[in-house]
Amino acid sequence: MWYNSRMNGSIFSDIIAVLYLAAFIAAGQLLSRWVFCRSPRVVRITLGAALGLLMLMWLPALFSFGLGFTLLSQLLALAVAAATGFISAKKAVKPLMAVREPELRPYLCCVIPTVLLLCGLTLSHTLPHMPDGGLGSGQCTYGDMCMHLGFITSMAEQGNFPFEYSILPGSRLCYPFLCDSVSASLYLLGLPLRAAYIVPMVFALAQVFCGGWFLGREIVHRRGAAVLAFILFFLNGGLGMIYFMGDYSLTELFTGFYTTPTNLTDRGIRWVNVIADMLLPQRATLFGWAALFAILYLLYRAVFRGDERAWLPAGIFGGLLPMIHTHSYFALGLVAFCWLLYSLRRDGLCMAWFRRWLRFGLPAVLLAAPQLMLWTLRSVEGNSHFLRVGLDWVNQGQENWLWFWLKNVGLVFAMTPFALVFCPREQRPVFSGAALIFILGEIVLFQPNPYDNNKLFYVAYLFACFLVADFIMLLVERLKTKPLRAAFLALVVVIGCSAAVFTLGREVVSGLPDHAYRLFSADDVSAAEYIMANTEPDAVFLTDDNHNNTVAALTGRNIVCGSPSYLYYHGLDYTGAQRDAQEMLTDAEAFERLRGEYKIGYVYFGS
Repeated sequence: MWYNSRMNGSIFSDIIAVLYLAAFIAAGQLLSRWVFCRSPRVVRITLGAALGLLMLMWLPALFSFGLGFTLLSQLLALAVAAATGFISAKKAVKPLMAVREPELRPYLCCVIPTVLLLCGLTLSHTLPHMPDGGLGSGQCTYGDMCMHLGFITSMAEQGNFPFEYSILPGSRLCYPFLCDSVSASLYLLGLPLRAAYIVPMVFALAQVFCGGWFLGREIVHRRGAAVLAFILFFLNGGLGMIYFMGDYSLTELFTGFYTTPTNLTDRGIRWVNVIADMLLPQRATLFGWAALFAILYLLYRAVFRGDERAWLPAGIFGGLLPMIHTHSYFALGLVAFCWLLYSLRRDGLCMAWFRRWLRFGLPAVLLAAPQLMLWTLRSVEGNSHFLRVGLDWVNQGQENWLWFWLKNVGLVFAMTPFALVFCPREQRPVFSGAALIFILGEIVLFQPNPYDNNKLFYVAYLFACFLVADFIMLLVERLKTKPLRAAFLALVVVIGCSAAVFTLGREVVSGLPDHAYRLFSADDVSAAEYIMANTEPDAVFLTDDNHNNTVAALTGRNIVCGSPSYLYYHGLDYTGAQRDAQEMLTDAEAFERLRGEYKIGYVYFGS
């Protein structure tokens, strides 16, 4: 584990940082015990973990407006969390009636192995030591991890708030930053960079799996359907294995760079596995889903189960989503809109209906509005790369529409129409939001990179998994013998999940020491330690614009212009800075002419 020179990675500072995280989780549990006192215990624990993470992300940010992202902001946030936990402990009461606890065996059989797998992949993919003394990465984290490392280190080192891009100084950070500020808090308290990156991820991963499980358990009707839905969603994969029966070999699958059956772009396979390509590399999606699945659970309980106590918490949690993951907030809004229309038709326009949705909608909009205006709209407004018509998602007419979706999504896509026909009439409105998300995602592009619409599509896919799993279990019930039922379910899992299994196998291999991808050499690490010990936190470096930039990722210092693969897809105008940086690196006169404009203090040449 790499210890940075600023904090020296002492055992004392490690303990302090871990206790800091534990205090927020404990406060979330106490608050959940009060607010959700009528929920089953295991559900309260899941919701409490979501509450703890939300407080850990948001409270330091709130104090940072006046104090900067400093140690004092972290301590004040801790004081508020502790006070919240203390008040909640005083107010918590036993439920008025006995609460039926759900069966834990299927829940544990799904969640525990998945969490263990993801813990192993997170450890092997996050700055593992390379044989030559450098720091590496697995396949799926090779691209995005350096960007997140840069956000984390610059937040902690520079402490300015609102945050700015260290890879384009002077530009406000409009990316949903709370997924990284949670690690920056731990890094600021002294936890080594690698540990600060990993520890919050582990909690968020567990929260995603638990939240997905309980949401599915509420929605599906038949025994075993929640387990099957869990498997189909997290081990999602289409028919990409057909290309490894002729065009590609298994050797290429396990050794090539992104030649997997869920991410084979030259064959039109773009439906990536959610574990390998969403949860592990994309921290905003990870932390967004950790909150979103809990919110959808609460909103479903409110709309379809009549749980009056769930409206307000769902609205408050929802209003905190935009700067955790903007796509999750948008997906929540689309689902909530469809469920609102359904409940209006069911209940009629009355004061009771109005009050319920006001309890959800008012905090969901009022809390989100400042975030959207201060950060999101600054990058979207006037930028033609956002919010544009884009028919047929990434396919764009290259292949037959039906074949594109069938080979990408596979079994779930093929069975969804049949499952909808056999779905009970009263349950169909649950899936209306998923239909709206899919239709919009096929018509409108919401980011410069069309691929990123999948962050919406996967929420629709989650509901499709619930629908299809119920239908499959209906078919299983009609089979007469146990061997026949087992064989049928095995066939379903093989067809639906084989591509994901091979993709995850590739990730396991890419995390092994001899097969990992090197991000930084031993000399890069030594240089980073020297820079942190001998330069100002807000110093500006002239460097190349490679994505694995030692200065930006490991030291938190500013560079003139970072990787276009990050800046372009965030909608930033970086072309002038990129041109000037390249000119200064190759022309002495240009360097002397421009260095003052960019306040360059140092030049860094890599290998």
